Amino acid sequence: MSNNPYNMDNLPIILKTERKRARLSQYQIGKIIGNRDQSYVSNIENGIFPLTPELCIKWFEACEAYEHIDLVHYLFKLHPTASAPIDPALNESASSAVINMIHQLEEALQATKHLARWLANDRPGRTGELPMNDIKQIFDLIPANKTLIYSLVRNYGLKMPELADRWTRKALMDQVAMSKQEERQAMLV
Repeated sequence: MSNNPYNMDNLPIILKTERKRARLSQYQIGKIIGNRDQSYVSNIENGIFPLTPELCIKWFEACEAYEHIDLVHYLFKLHPTASAPIDPALNESASSAVINMIHQLEEALQATKHLARWLANDRPGRTGELPMNDIKQIFDLIPANKTLIYSLVRNYGLKMPELADRWTRKALMDQVAMSKQEERQAMLV
């Protein structure tokens, strides 16, 4: 096995560690992930059975190990913006997380202003490298946001599915959410 924690080979160990941290038995996690028996779970934890993103996500949801769901997205390359997960130690304090979020917002605002100037100076035929430092500062908002949300889950019992549902309802009303499949197909006709 590799010493790199962001390695697929380490995933069974992480699954086991998080199950134990959540104080779930192999029998309990087996029931949660799909009515599986204890030997199935043991085989997963020992690296005998191949892992799928769906299985890992169910497992980590049951353990409330949300940073590890980010790890699944990163290891399985489920999204182009999936990056290394946030260290759970950074999500322990909601007050530190909100201070970090404010700092990241301020830096991202400056970076956005720089990016706007760069874009305003863009001319046909001119080639220039993207201002990657500014784009990285803007990207930093993603982990800062996750840090704040995860800390609110830990410290104040925020229910992430409820938050996501509220956001989705509002986004649908404001017509900023992706339209339903039927509506997208109708637009294409």
